[in-house]
Amino acid sequence: MLPIVTYTFYSIVSERSGVRLMDADWSDRCGWIVVQRSRRRLECVVNGTVLHPDVSVRFPIIRWVDSERFLLADARSDGKRDNVFLLDLHGRVRHSFCGGDGIEDIAVGKEGIWISYFDEGVFGKGISAEGLVLFRFDGSPAFKYHSHLTDRPMIIDCYAICKGKSSTLWLFPYDDFSLIHVDPCAKAVERYKAPEQLRGSTALCVRGNYAYFGSSYHSKEGLYSWNVRSGKLEKIGCIHGAARGLGPKETSHFLSVEDDAARVHMILNPDEYEQSL
Repeated sequence: MLPIVTYTFYSIVSERSGVRLMDADWSDRCGWIVVQRSRRRLECVVNGTVLHPDVSVRFPIIRWVDSERFLLADARSDGKRDNVFLLDLHGRVRHSFCGGDGIEDIAVGKEGIWISYFDEGVFGKGISAEGLVLFRFDGSPAFKYHSHLTDRPMIIDCYAICKGKSSTLWLFPYDDFSLIHVDPCAKAVERYKAPEQLRGSTALCVRGNYAYFGSSYHSKEGLYSWNVRSGKLEKIGCIHGAARGLGPKETSHFLSVEDDAARVHMILNPDEYEQSL
């Protein structure tokens, strides 16, 4: 079994009753950032500095954009008002756009902002019907999954995404549950049939030949390692809370959020980069 190192980078002190942690992000280069609700007021904490952005967000998602900016999004939208906000480190809105309704997850790279959608967005109206969209930083769509890819599994609900190398992205959509690699520049897709035990996974991280999956139908908190080339699958541990995979530039593989703490998890696998998909 592969060892896993876990580090708690943020926790809510017990004196702050009524505070609930909603989402978090981690970057080796930028540090940590969280969003929490405190007595109905939304707070962002950036490396220890508390901010109160002047935005209306009900279901917050927070991500680093770069060392000078972070993103705060609302998973739900009426399609008329902006729900993706790019803020500076003082909490001031520098840009905003409508990212569609039913946002499942967000991953940010130099190529732009990847947004995936759950079923209410996919079967709704507007941009979310694409299932997965790459937005430029000005909010204009650069790549639309359903429109730009002809030979691809349909996304009914995009259960998990994670950044790949360069401008690529990995995803694990319902109901096909194949591991899919998307290249938006080439408008190409590669598909890998995943083992049955991984169906329903909502956390995904791909490094070299290895794909790691968490929170599947088979094991709600189980963490699995799958060597995509050899086909070897093994359960390597557990992650508690809502987990998601981190990109290949990060030392850690997963981030998890519970009501009162945020953690990163690093898998110690010396064979990870012997070859690469």
